[in-house]
Amino acid sequence: MPSHRAGNHIGTTRGNGRASGANLLVRTLCVITGLAAVLSGAAAAARAIAPKMLPVIEGQPTSTWLVTAIAASIITIILIIVARITAPYGRKRSAATTWGVIAVVLALLLSCLGFLVGNMFSDGIVKPAVRDEAPISDTAAMQKGMEGVFGACTSDWQNINASQYPGVKSIYLCTQTRVAYAVFDNDSAINLYKGPLATQASKLLDQHSGEVGSTKYAMLIGKRWVIVGEQSKIEKLQRSWGGTLNTIE
Repeated sequence: MPSHRAGNHIGTTRGNGRASGANLLVRTLCVITGLAAVLSGAAAAARAIAPKMLPVIEGQPTSTWLVTAIAASIITIILIIVARITAPYGRKRSAATTWGVIAVVLALLLSCLGFLVGNMFSDGIVKPAVRDEAPISDTAAMQKGMEGVFGACTSDWQNINASQYPGVKSIYLCTQTRVAYAVFDNDSAINLYKGPLATQASKLLDQHSGEVGSTKYAMLIGKRWVIVGEQSKIEKLQRSWGGTLNTIE
């Protein structure tokens, strides 16, 4: 009889050891997936808020990080349940499962932030500083710099009347090299007029394209200036002056 009870005790000990080992593995996985959920949620939020600031996460869209965060959160929830079911009596709650719950909540909060920001601000909230070196205070230097890229304007630059556009300081056009630019008095005026001016400039330049025919135009935008011209040359000018390049359909 003593031998039989000893055998049962050994078997129970071994069973408990195997259960404890399995529970330890589940708890470890819970920590790993919880960490993955938080990191993915943080990546989704960062990608939505400042898409250009972190090259590591820029390669994937916000939606990819959101799906990863949600998937990792679901797996973490499952592992928390399994860990508590398989835990020894009196140890249903451990540091690993507590961390898992916190990680899921944090990951979901970060994911919600990324989702909301991504839908409200498609280009993000925080944007990297854009280089702006156009000599807008000196008309001669401005035109000379553009002629270095587009070619000499031997037909002279045409000064377009800008009085109909409050906030626009000056508008110049060279039909020979098919380039036009505008300088603004303030930062808000450029946001108001850059679209209409680019459209009108491209139409006017097309009228003087001659044998060139249909030309693909682009717009280079600075803090207080806009240049419209052939896309290949606009791209070259961007390397010299900076600014943001926008294509014109």
